[in-house]
Formats: sequence, C-alpha cells, structure tokens
Amino acid sequence: MLALWIALLFLFSGLAGAGDQYAGDESCRACHEELFAHYQRNVHATAVGRVGSTTVRGCESCHGPAARHVADPSQAGDLISFKNGEVAPCLACHQESLRLRRFATSSHGQGDLACTSCHLSPHQAAPVSLVTSRSFRRSTMPTLGRHLKSAEEDLCLSCHPQLAGSVRLPYHHPVEEGATRCSSCHNPHDPELASHSVRELCLRCHEDKAGPWAFEHAPVVEGCTSCHEPHGSVAPRLLRTGEPFVCLSCHVVPEDRHGEEVGGTRFAPAFYQKCTACHGAIHGSHGDPHLKK
Repeated sequence: MLALWIALLFLFSGLAGAGDQYAGDESCRACHEELFAHYQRNVHATAVGRVGSTTVRGCESCHGPAARHVADPSQAGDLISFKNGEVAPCLACHQESLRLRRFATSSHGQGDLACTSCHLSPHQAAPVSLVTSRSFRRSTMPTLGRHLKSAEEDLCLSCHPQLAGSVRLPYHHPVEEGATRCSSCHNPHDPELASHSVRELCLRCHEDKAGPWAFEHAPVVEGCTSCHEPHGSVAPRLLRTGEPFVCLSCHVVPEDRHGEEVGGTRFAPAFYQKCTACHGAIHGSHGDPHLKK
C-alpha cells in the first residue's frame, strides 16, 4: 500500500505540465452538473491545491488535469477517479499533522481503507452539527469540518462490532452519551492507533492517578488495563471483575491479618467486603506501604 501511495504521488506530480492541460471547473460543470451543484456547497470547492509546480483550484486539484478528458470524454485515463481508494490527492492538502501524513502505513491504510471509507465524498454537501446537544441523545450528523459519513462511534463500530456490546455495558466511558469519542484515545490515521502507552492515554484525563508515589501499586505502573477494562465492564469503575476478586487475582489473603476462626472453621471476612474499605489508596500512597489512606 505504501508503494502504491508513493507511486501515485509521483504520477500526480508528473501529470502537472503546461497550463493547457487544465480545463477549469466550468468545463467539468458542463457534463457533471448534478455533482457540481453539491460540490459548490462543499468546503473543497474553495480548496487550492498544488499539482507538481502548478497551483490548481477546484475539481482538478483532486482529479488532476482534465483537458484531454474534456476534448474526448472517452479518454479518462489521466484522471484520478478515487474508485481504487486513492489517498495521495487527499494527503497532498491534509498534512496538518505527522500522524495524518503517515496514514498509508497505519493499520487502516494497510487494510486498504480509503479516505472515503469514513469521510463523505467532496461531491456531497456535508450536513454539519453546529451545536453539541447537552442531552444524552447523540446527534446523527457529522461534526462541523470533519465530514464523517455518520456519528464517529457508529462509524468505528461498523468495522469493530466486537466492541459494540462493551461500550453499552452498565459501566463504560461516556461514548454513547457524547462526552468522549473513540478518537479521544485512538488516532485512526496513525501507524499505531494508540500512539502512546495505555497508561499515558488514561492519565490524560485521570491526572490524579499519575503520582509519583512513595509507595506504588505495581499494576498501576505496568498499565491500567491490568485492573480496568477501558471499553466497558459490568463492575463499577470499569474494573475487570468486582472487588475483592479483582484484587484476589493477584493477592492471596494472609490469614494472620484477614482471617479468623468461627466454630472451628477458618474463614476470611475480607472475602465479603471490598479491599478498598481499608486499602483506599489503591493507585499509590505517600505514607503506607500497604496502600492505606
């Protein structure tokens, strides 16, 4: 895919030559009136691109020089039609971040997804949502400027259905409510969808858990997903399982401190309550090695 992208860039640059190769938007309008009507209301209608050393505006900034096609409509070989999922013409303008420029090497790019797999065609006047609803009802319209085909979470879940149930579990990040998005943690254009470690991503919002602590809880240092399920859980606080079982998956309850004998039978009351009732500084402590507050 990367080789194809580079080849397209060279092809696109090579198509730029003398000015008479370009026919202008009015020539496109003559045959593509219906597409042109929608395109005129799209932000791309005012876009100015560079093809090689030539500055081009309008249709040909994306599709390449059209003079030969205008002279003979049966000759469309020079034009980029985007039917094969080309991304190079889009990236020629959309280079606002390094991650976006590396789309061809991302898992989405390697999976042969094109820009138009998620984004509306420039020939469509994209509906936009100018106001974010304060209710728990999601807007079904794409966000202004992003031109997505549908609401972001719906778009992501259409390819990742295995996560659809997780984000709707009793305890979940507020994706459904619109307070956060998939792209809050994942960059769909980056070679590594989560370009930071899981812990770094979590600490962007949960700064109070960052430390450093005098006494650290090892799983916190290793990564939040040791205890938490980020997409959704049946347990409070997105724990993988409820207390005390999430703690007991690593810790054996010492009988000398947590157990007692009743009627000749040894049992541990700690099994019947939350560990955090005593060990409240679960992410780290400045004063107690056993993470008590």
